[in-house]
This record gives sequence, C-alpha cells and structure tokens, in this order.
Amino acid sequence: MYQVIPMSQAVEKQLNGVKVLAIRLDLDPKNANSMYLKNEWINLHKDWKGKSKLEVSQIEHIAAYQNFYKLIGLNPKKTPPSVQNIIQRFLIKEEIEQFPLIHPIVDAVNIAAIKNLIPLGTFDAECVEGEISLTLSIGGEKHRPLGSNSIQELGPGLLVLTDSKKVLSQFCYRDSEEQKITENTRSIWVLGCQVPGISIEDVIKALDESQVLLKQMFNLQHTEG
Repeated sequence: MYQVIPMSQAVEKQLNGVKVLAIRLDLDPKNANSMYLKNEWINLHKDWKGKSKLEVSQIEHIAAYQNFYKLIGLNPKKTPPSVQNIIQRFLIKEEIEQFPLIHPIVDAVNIAAIKNLIPLGTFDAECVEGEISLTLSIGGEKHRPLGSNSIQELGPGLLVLTDSKKVLSQFCYRDSEEQKITENTRSIWVLGCQVPGISIEDVIKALDESQVLLKQMFNLQHTEG
C-alpha cells in the first residue's frame, strides 16, 4: 500500500535506520468541511493546553525527531520538528488564539500528524515530474522555498527530496513553492518518515489516520504508482 521513497547510496549510509513511506491519493476537495477540522483542533487543544514547551520537547516521539534533525544538520531548538512546532505555537496555550489552518488537505494531514506525533508532509502530485527520491545536494541546485518569491541556490551536502527535474524540499525543513497545495489540487502525495526510535508501525498508523480524515472530507481514491 505504501511506497518506500528510494534514497541515494550516500543518504542510505548517512541515515541508517531511516525510511520514508509515501502514498499517492486522488481527491475531490469541493466538499471540504473546514468546521469539522476546527472541531478536531479544539479536541487536540484539550489534550495539550497547559503543558510547557519543555514537557512537549521531552516526549519520546518528539525527542526522536529532534535527534533526526541533528543528524541531518538542523538545530531543533531553532527549527523544531513540525509536530512539536504546531503544538508549541497553537495548542499549549490556555485558549486557542488562532487555528493553524492552511488548506483543508494540509490541515487534515497535520491533524493526523499531531494525533500520532509523527511528522507528515503533503504536496501536489501533479507538479511532480518523474520519480521522487532522497539525495544529498551537490550545490547550486535551485530552490524556491514555500512562501518565498525568490529562488535560492542550495549549498552542498543538504538532504533534499527531489523529482527527476527539481528539488521538492530541503527535507524536513522547507518545501518548495512549486508543488504546494492549492485550490486546484486534485492529487496529492502524503509522506511519513521513520527515524531511529520510531517504529514503522507508528508511521503507518499516522498515514492511515491521514487517509481517514481525508476520506471524511473528500471523495478519496488511492492511486498506484
């Protein structure tokens, strides 16, 4: 059901014990129920409100992804894993000042990630050309980060998710503007990353949950390949 994203030999050597699972899904977002998602966030807030940032950072699953960030050269204190970041920014406060709503597709995947404490990613599958893979940048690759109007050149040795023609993301750090979810998105990739200290079953459970939420909102179909 889930594909394993291929890695270059250099990445396999550096990231022993890491595996990225992915699934492609087709959907019709016309009937997305944003209020349903708000209720999900309200329920999650009940679980997390009042906790300190230190308590959140010390949770076993979250600590495992912090260690992974260190392994790939990111500072988790400056750039915390996505699940930790969402919890600390929105859910530990006594009152929800702002819902972390981006797009119904992204929001559903984020909710599944928070419920399972497994970071998940999603992007528009129609914007991908060829096979997705994980590799290390050689330096000079063009990358327009999500939310940015300017194109950057990447330095060498960065962990990147690519298709056959371009960089899709600086992995676990910042996606590209080119394949972001929009109102025109009808096909998506959803990815989950297993790291040391996290079982493959945990990642599958989070990916399964993302599909449950998406099915409740959209006419969802699994696309092979």
